[in-house]
Amino acid sequence: MAEFVDRADSMEDTEREVWEFMTPLAWHNSVAGEGSVFLDTYKATREQIVATAEHGDYDVIVEVGCGTGDIIGELDTKIPCYGLDINLDFLEFCRKHHPHDHCEFHEADALNLVDWWKSKGFFEKYKKPLITCVNNTLNIMPEHMRGGVVEQLLALAGDKGICMASYWNGNFFSHAIMNYYKKNPNLCGTFEVHKHVDWDKRQLLTPTNYSTEWHLPVEVQQLLRAYDVDVENIEPELQHGKPHINCSALGIFVWFDRTSTSDAKAYYDSEDAQKFYHNIWGENNLHVGRYDLIEDAASVSAVDQVAKAQELHELEFIKLLKKKTNTNVAMRVMDLGCGYGGLLRRLWQEGMVWHGQGVDLSARMCAQARRLNAEMGCDQDIQILEESYLDVSIPNESGDVVISMDALLHVGPEGQARAMAEAARILRPGGWIVFSDIMQEEELADPEAMAAIYDRIHLSKMGTVSHYKNVLEKTGFSNFSVETFSDNISTHYGKVLEVLEAKGDALGISKEYQTKAGAGLKVWRDSSKGNIVWGFIAAQKTHKV
Repeated sequence: MAEFVDRADSMEDTEREVWEFMTPLAWHNSVAGEGSVFLDTYKATREQIVATAEHGDYDVIVEVGCGTGDIIGELDTKIPCYGLDINLDFLEFCRKHHPHDHCEFHEADALNLVDWWKSKGFFEKYKKPLITCVNNTLNIMPEHMRGGVVEQLLALAGDKGICMASYWNGNFFSHAIMNYYKKNPNLCGTFEVHKHVDWDKRQLLTPTNYSTEWHLPVEVQQLLRAYDVDVENIEPELQHGKPHINCSALGIFVWFDRTSTSDAKAYYDSEDAQKFYHNIWGENNLHVGRYDLIEDAASVSAVDQVAKAQELHELEFIKLLKKKTNTNVAMRVMDLGCGYGGLLRRLWQEGMVWHGQGVDLSARMCAQARRLNAEMGCDQDIQILEESYLDVSIPNESGDVVISMDALLHVGPEGQARAMAEAARILRPGGWIVFSDIMQEEELADPEAMAAIYDRIHLSKMGTVSHYKNVLEKTGFSNFSVETFSDNISTHYGKVLEVLEAKGDALGISKEYQTKAGAGLKVWRDSSKGNIVWGFIAAQKTHKV
């Protein structure tokens, strides 16, 4: 199996290479022709789409990456349908073989769907879209595109619509190998099962560099969490209009909508947000700072205070980490919500990182982190993973320390409990979790003012110190400690607001973003006192649960 692993590691998204050579007719015959193992799956896909559309009164159906049109072009419905693809030969095939009055086929880039939709005037025309990307299409796309495509699907669906993505079901991988891939050498070339199939990982990698991977339902859940889509319920059958996962024929069908996402990935990957954080908060860090430790603050500009306060906070963090771990040996360190990766790099410079892994949802922040790691020369020691920290790909008990800095507040109390459970899974026995976070007071001084903060972060409640202590103890931690520096919250957001108002236009940040961000910063500045707690929490994994 070593040959398979070595070759797989050297390839990136090789399944998509087939599309450069595959003719539309050959593809159509292989998946939708007589005797294809996928016929029942195609039928089930069409039935789920039509049943959901008609039951929920959706006013338009869209398939992104429609290929030869065998799904969208054969739907038994009068609802307007649009098949979108970037391959002109496939689109020509669709128009010729699926000529329906209610169905149109258009060229569109999956990463620019919103612009295309807007250019057609469809935001005004359609109010409740059903947006699909089926038959493992997301997995065929280059990996770096997938999160952005999911963002575009959700943007088209809007607040009233729904999305569906389907994957091949790994429970039927052996069936597909023997009855599809072995019988279609024109698709993937000839191969030897014992040499080119990894049964444990459900992967095929052939000598022609064709590869495919079939996932289990729980693995699909994890994939989508990396795109900031969290669908918890796996149901035995279709649930009309509700986020859920169901399996039918050879497919795993994931239905999701705006309620399935925190919008954090889309927000942090936006152009304005990148300009704001990179230029005002700094290219390394995205956390609150210790303004109370700045000497002669009156002589330091607001922008320099933001940077200095963040540096001081990290230095205090390192002191605490050294005290808790009580070691001078480099460690395996995992950062949940690493942003630009500045904290990991600082720890690496201190000689504290043997192997580091940073996890973040934002593709652009991950890219920046990798670039800065390479510039510093620590890229061989620090790996950046574009994933959700609620469900990471890091192996069990493979870390000495889990860290995080002001990232956990975004997922609320339930998400924080899941994050602590992930930390417990990742850490070796005796390992430590050390993090800073923004929490709410146990008793609020001004609940009305706090409501404005909830609105700002799209939550109905924030975590508390006691909440963290409770969930940490339930997941196998003890030796809990907390240090708070809450007065810095109001100061920090006030300073960031001051810099935004002074430099926003010069930095090219849109007026709309400045207005919205400014309002949010004022909420934090004016409403934090007596409502918000900020500080360090540390705990040691002392037993398994």
